[in-house]
Amino acid sequence: MPFGISNAPAIFQRIIDQVINDIPNAVAYLDDILITGPDEVEHLHTLERKEVSYLGFIIDKSGKRPDPTRVTAISNMPVPSNVKEVEAFVGKVNYYNRFIPNFSDKCKPLNQLRQLNVPWKWTSECQAAFINLRNELSQATTLIHFDSSLPIILATDASSYGIGAVIMHRDSDGIECPIAHASKTLSSAECKYSQIEKEALSIVYGVKKFHQYLAGRTFHLITDHKPLLTIFNPTKPIPMATANRLQRWAIFLMGYNYTIHYKSTHHHANADALSRLPIGPDDSFIDDDANQVHAVQVELLTDCPVSAHEISTSTETDSILAVIKQFVSTDWSSCKPKSLDPSLVSYYNNRHLLSIVDGCLMKDNQVIIPHNLQPRVLQMLHSSHLGTVKMKQLARSHCWWPTMDKDILNLSNACFTCSILKPLPKSEYKSWPEPDHVWSRVHMDFAGPFWGSKWLLLVDAKSKFPFVADMQNDTSASNLSKVLDHVIDWFGPPDSLVSDNGPPFNSYAMRQFYSKYGITHVTTAPYHPASNGLAERFVRSFKDTMKKQLQSGETDKHIALRNFLRTYRWSPHTSTGVSPANLMFQHTIRTDLERMKPISSSPTAPLQSKYVVGQSVWALKPLLNHRSQWKTAVITRIISSMVYEVTLADGQCIKRHQNQLRPRHSTDQSFSDIDSLPDDISPDKLLPMSTDVTTAPISSPSLSSNSIPAPPPPAILHPSSSPRYPTRTRRAPDRYSFS
Repeated sequence: MPFGISNAPAIFQRIIDQVINDIPNAVAYLDDILITGPDEVEHLHTLERKEVSYLGFIIDKSGKRPDPTRVTAISNMPVPSNVKEVEAFVGKVNYYNRFIPNFSDKCKPLNQLRQLNVPWKWTSECQAAFINLRNELSQATTLIHFDSSLPIILATDASSYGIGAVIMHRDSDGIECPIAHASKTLSSAECKYSQIEKEALSIVYGVKKFHQYLAGRTFHLITDHKPLLTIFNPTKPIPMATANRLQRWAIFLMGYNYTIHYKSTHHHANADALSRLPIGPDDSFIDDDANQVHAVQVELLTDCPVSAHEISTSTETDSILAVIKQFVSTDWSSCKPKSLDPSLVSYYNNRHLLSIVDGCLMKDNQVIIPHNLQPRVLQMLHSSHLGTVKMKQLARSHCWWPTMDKDILNLSNACFTCSILKPLPKSEYKSWPEPDHVWSRVHMDFAGPFWGSKWLLLVDAKSKFPFVADMQNDTSASNLSKVLDHVIDWFGPPDSLVSDNGPPFNSYAMRQFYSKYGITHVTTAPYHPASNGLAERFVRSFKDTMKKQLQSGETDKHIALRNFLRTYRWSPHTSTGVSPANLMFQHTIRTDLERMKPISSSPTAPLQSKYVVGQSVWALKPLLNHRSQWKTAVITRIISSMVYEVTLADGQCIKRHQNQLRPRHSTDQSFSDIDSLPDDISPDKLLPMSTDVTTAPISSPSLSSNSIPAPPPPAILHPSSSPRYPTRTRRAPDRYSFS
């Protein structure tokens, strides 16, 4: 199957080798590759050709010979018409002067024209020197044929009216040997391109012209225009701030494998001369992509609210745009950013996007509006009183000038119609200052009516502790002051009360109330609820929870209110992380959840009590209609430091305060009868003293109606358990006897 030339560079070389060695066997390759066509008709037509041109050779039945079209751009180079063109030609010849003998003598007439203060006069001597050098240059530059083993170099350049390209090899000695040259004059549309677009066009022209040499191979691309190093660099993304035409060309070049390099114009004479002395139009090169962009720009000019003719005329008379147009047509290299006039800086920063279409300056697809037409364009943009953003979007699709966005904003702000109907500005908020202590600043508001009532809500700014009162649909100043009095009874008067501008809060009676308690009344801005945000947010929480209570089946609004307040007061607040009740009263509320926590089992210090377990005491027992009597008893449990559980002689267990007990002393070491208990208890017979009042009662001794057993001794006797008086030693008195 036939296929395109760019797909088989290795086979192309085989064709050449086959032509040299065996002409008949090369026909098969030629039929399949070089002389095919897009369809059968074109293929049959090309079969009638007697020769083909490929890689600098003419291939026919006789063999191969150099292709003379490679130097057509030099042999047909037109005669210079001014000094600039002479300098370009001399530079081109000088680039290859080592191949031209006696170069200085042959170039002398042309060099004289280049001298300062020498009037331009093209003489016969100049003509002869030019023809002679052009012929020698044509012969000198046919120095090498294409060799795929050598590095390939493509150098391109552009002038204001022509473009040129030369493809070369670099030999082992580092000498650049040309393979072929090409040049063309720019069309009328291409002449209006910006200089950067012309330079880019010369690259596209050279790549397309020498496609057979470059396709599928790596080559070096040389330009004297530095901005193109970034735009056409294959290792970098295509810059977004680039004209559409340049972006299209950058995408086209992505199909080739190359590295791009910069060479100053002084050392770029071989391509520079071709661009300044082009041989004429080249119908074989048609840039369809650029034509599409040009058509879009022309259409935008046609649809512009101000006619393109007016813009073109005003551009010529505009002092700034006239200079910019000149730069765009030539080059920006003479501009120094640091010394540039401030009015030109914006254009310089966008120089890669500027071009000229039908006498109008274009920034990509936007028409640059001259200064005297800008007010008209602004009025057209604002004819429907669009907002600032919409106006900018509309303007950016059609036109541009450096201060366009600022001018649109000023026009929109100055429009009276837009000003009176302008929406609210973006909301800004500032938090209230944090109070130093609780119940210093209190926010209040009304909620409802719902659930048959209106409600007064108060929230402390520090602790977020709330208070809610059912106003019974009476929000008058007198009822409000009664409710606030009730709150003040509990918490005292706050330093300040914050409310909205409702009549009850600002009435004369309420102002008297505030003055009475020294309360500063702070009102928020009218129709701006966010200023009293703390109260407003609590109103929302209150309404939501009360509605949920109703939906859950609670019909009593006061029970629902109690449930809400308990939950709100006892739960940690989102802004403080602590429950409002804790902050207000400085202690933890023993809620159902709090009581789930286990009680610490760590040992506690023993209670300092007057009596010890097992100690004999007198316990006061009241008798109905009689005087209270003291009964013998034994301490069986210490309830607290002042309260004891005692067991009477009849076995009855009773609780007694320390003031209802007194120590009981006895001289006997054991019970003598039912109504007596020992005054002194020996340590080894006492029970250990209880150290935990929360423990279960100690089992009391088994007491009967006849006797009370001796209680077990405690481990340590309390000091108060010792006898009040020393134990008396009873012995028979010594009687005096007469002896």
